[in-house]
Amino acid sequence: MILTDKEIRELCLDKKNRKDRGGLIEPFSEDALQSESYDLAIGTEIEVLKKDVRCLSLLEQESIDSMYEEIDLAVSGYIISPKEYILVSLKEKVSLPDNITAHIRPRTRFTRLGLIVSDQHCNSTYSGKLRIGIFNATDYPIKIFPGIRIAQMVFEELKSKPSEEKMYKNKKNAVYQGEEKFVGAKFSDELEKKVSETVDLLLKKDD
Repeated sequence: MILTDKEIRELCLDKKNRKDRGGLIEPFSEDALQSESYDLAIGTEIEVLKKDVRCLSLLEQESIDSMYEEIDLAVSGYIISPKEYILVSLKEKVSLPDNITAHIRPRTRFTRLGLIVSDQHCNSTYSGKLRIGIFNATDYPIKIFPGIRIAQMVFEELKSKPSEEKMYKNKKNAVYQGEEKFVGAKFSDELEKKVSETVDLLLKKDD
């Protein structure tokens, strides 16, 4: 079931019963609340991809970590070049309960402009300040500023609560849980799996 403005508002304002996590969205703004979604605004930091990076190996976490450069938007905004992809911080902190999942979707006006917002799924029990991808698909530079409501979040009630060990908040590799400062693309768990598979293969050959 998709939540309407009534349920979204209630979860955002019901801090009394969610003392451990706070409201669903903080800070909450009635103006950003739509009939069955909530508009999310650009925060004050963005991450751009460094131009001097030539090749990224998904087996080298260090090279991935060094691909980003943080820029403060607070002063004069940022001009997204044609065909450039960036990550923007969001103004709002999201704290999902055990029985609610969420989906970040683009807003129609930006899609028609040619500024493409990446879809993103948020697991139940996630809490933090998300970074979302923005791609300038046009041939024109586009300038963005903090506070622009760039995306919308749709909330959906789960049929049942996930198993405790599968909840995002309980997973060992939930690297984005509680994110305040930027966390880049993490492949550490997949690298460990790949190394383990390689070792197993070599051992079998020796046998």
